[in-house]
Amino acid sequence: MKKNYSVLFIDDKEINNHLTKAVIEIEELPIQAIIYTNPLKALEELKTLTDFPTHIFVDVNMPELDGISFVEKFEEIFPDKDTRIYFLSAALSDDISKKIEDFKSVHGYHEKPFSLEIAEKVFDLEGIEEE
Repeated sequence: MKKNYSVLFIDDKEINNHLTKAVIEIEELPIQAIIYTNPLKALEELKTLTDFPTHIFVDVNMPELDGISFVEKFEEIFPDKDTRIYFLSAALSDDISKKIEDFKSVHGYHEKPFSLEIAEKVFDLEGIEEE
């Protein structure tokens, strides 16, 4: 039986969100994607969700609230959630790499765009039936 993951993706660039949706659909990944371009709106919506995301992929560089600030606010608002957060970015500076280690919910960094290879590293995809 397939496990379905509820996954939040936050990226201010619409093209990246379209690529993410395409990968999920083409590869038939067991992911229920929740996609936002605005991290502040995503934080507000998280408060209302009954099916809380198991994973969050967040862009590091965004104009309204960057990925680091998003994680700070997430951990403040949801201290008891076991959600695994991953940064997605085109490039990661040493400064940000060091900050990642300070967060209990951050489990890594991957280069954009979201791909099958990233999904295979993050999710347990064994048992997905080939058709």
